[in-house]
Amino acid sequence: MDEKNNAKQMIMTCALELFSSKGYEGVSVSELSEAAGITKPTIYYYFGNKEGVFDEVSRLHYSRLNAVIAENTKYHANVESYFEDVYLTLTKVTDAYFKFAVANEAFYRLILANLSVLRSSPVFDVVARYHFVQYDIIDDMFRSMAKAHGSLKGKSKTLTWSFIGIINSYIGLYFSGISELDLSYNSVKELVHQFMHGIYV
Repeated sequence: MDEKNNAKQMIMTCALELFSSKGYEGVSVSELSEAAGITKPTIYYYFGNKEGVFDEVSRLHYSRLNAVIAENTKYHANVESYFEDVYLTLTKVTDAYFKFAVANEAFYRLILANLSVLRSSPVFDVVARYHFVQYDIIDDMFRSMAKAHGSLKGKSKTLTWSFIGIINSYIGLYFSGISELDLSYNSVKELVHQFMHGIYV
């Protein structure tokens, strides 16, 4: 890795940790430059400003998350077998979210913190560019399922919001140290089972 890429990577690594622990507003360019061991002009040169750093950190990590989600939302109808149909796909997606969150805790904490950010915040436009891609991916999954399950037709948006919301609730509680909750495959199955009790109504 050349010097330029080294410097950019160091800035982004430190930025992720700082944004995750202190929030976007709580981090100054001075603090970021000190943490990265890089001058402020270097940050401005590579990213323009603090928002540029946040944008690049978000773009990189959201692209990874969205790729993982897209890979696991591929649905193949098998309506004769409960465990090989909708259930199978939803468990794959949930497990993918859980594993990504555990492996990328700093970024996922940042995701959760920014879910209710004000529209007036400079963070909102950045989050809107990258975060809601996953909603489109999940929405497409439910639309695909609706072709085999007529009771799901017209419900894809609501199902998407509910499904991602439950997943994020589990992850947030896990990060908060709720002792009886883990993100094991048993939790995956419990979440999907509970979710599916309502989606065929």
